[in-house]
Amino acid sequence: MRALAWLAAGSLLLGAAPARASLAELFGLGARSSALAGTGASYATGYESTYSNPAGLWAGRRHLSVGVVYGGYNVSLGENPYAIKATGGLVIGGAVPLPLGGVLANRIGLGLGLYTPFGSVNAVHDPFPDVPRAALLDGRTQVVSVLFGAGVRLPAGFSIGGGVLALAALIGTITITPDGTGRVTSLSEEQLTVDYAPIVGVRWQGLGDRLHVGAVFRGVSRSTYRLAVNTNLGDSLPIALPQILFAGVAQYDPMQVGVEVAWRPAPALMLALQATWKHWSAYGYPVMPATAEAPPLPDPQFHDTVVPRAAAEWTLPPPSWAAFFVRGGYFFEWSPAPDPPAPASTPASRPSNLLDADRHVLTAGVGMRLTGRVPLHVELFAQGHFLAHHSQLGGNIGLGGLTLGLDL
Repeated sequence: MRALAWLAAGSLLLGAAPARASLAELFGLGARSSALAGTGASYATGYESTYSNPAGLWAGRRHLSVGVVYGGYNVSLGENPYAIKATGGLVIGGAVPLPLGGVLANRIGLGLGLYTPFGSVNAVHDPFPDVPRAALLDGRTQVVSVLFGAGVRLPAGFSIGGGVLALAALIGTITITPDGTGRVTSLSEEQLTVDYAPIVGVRWQGLGDRLHVGAVFRGVSRSTYRLAVNTNLGDSLPIALPQILFAGVAQYDPMQVGVEVAWRPAPALMLALQATWKHWSAYGYPVMPATAEAPPLPDPQFHDTVVPRAAAEWTLPPPSWAAFFVRGGYFFEWSPAPDPPAPASTPASRPSNLLDADRHVLTAGVGMRLTGRVPLHVELFAQGHFLAHHSQLGGNIGLGGLTLGLDL
């Protein structure tokens, strides 16, 4: 049985694996949005709008951006260090307004965003049920993310948009059977099936472009895997073995709704406030039972949360050849895990190994846009996540990134 387990685990690690969008959910997508505390539902344009709010895609310039992000985790579980693989990856994005004429001129735009981590396509961390784990931090940025969207400008200052987050789910079978010579062999078959999570939004701007209001809905994002091990050894082992499943949800981002207001009290200053409701109460235990006869798994009993965000962007007095921006923000990520944690003596009520922590997050960044013959953009951002002890987790997370963009 140990050989079967190693075989299935190796197949899972070596095969193609799911894609998910947790970098955007955890840190934000793009240097500007990440520097502004993950806001953008009311003002973002360009490829960042594919996640922030697709309704802003009509307003973006035709551009292409390439950037890198890197971050480290200094997290402890009780008094012991807790290892989480560092975040590191490449961000590519682009947007294009459609060159239509007549009543459709300057009304429709498309955008594409891609995040790919360095050195992996997907990483799944699923310890045994009695091993404590940081359920919402482990491996969340070790996966590829692809987003696509479109935005349309309507009369009276309104715009709407929609997009999808493309997800790939891994399914497969491992069949163990004797060959013609009597030796035990295995046949592995894996397939990728594509899933989609919708992102839709609406936006309004008025008062001479000084007030922007936006709302965005994001559907449930799941990254699943399911490998079935079937054993049929015939006369070599006349005892029938049950089908063994290595299955679960490698990543779960909840359904969420965000509402945001951005206000310009002066032409050089923008202030943004956002509140996002996250439907964490629909979160189920991330690992499926290994056999059909196994007892049901406990309910994590997570609760819904509301995440407040505040940010400000100041445009410096520009020289003739460039525009400069200074950005900063804060948001509070309330942990959906139950508090106090479940005691180990009552595992049937809820699992005691799914741990999480509240996060206080400070963000900052700078940007430069050349206005001459070379329309180049340079954006930098940094984030500091400070974990408040909850279910024994504590510590901090640091993340930074650099993006280069070019108007085409």
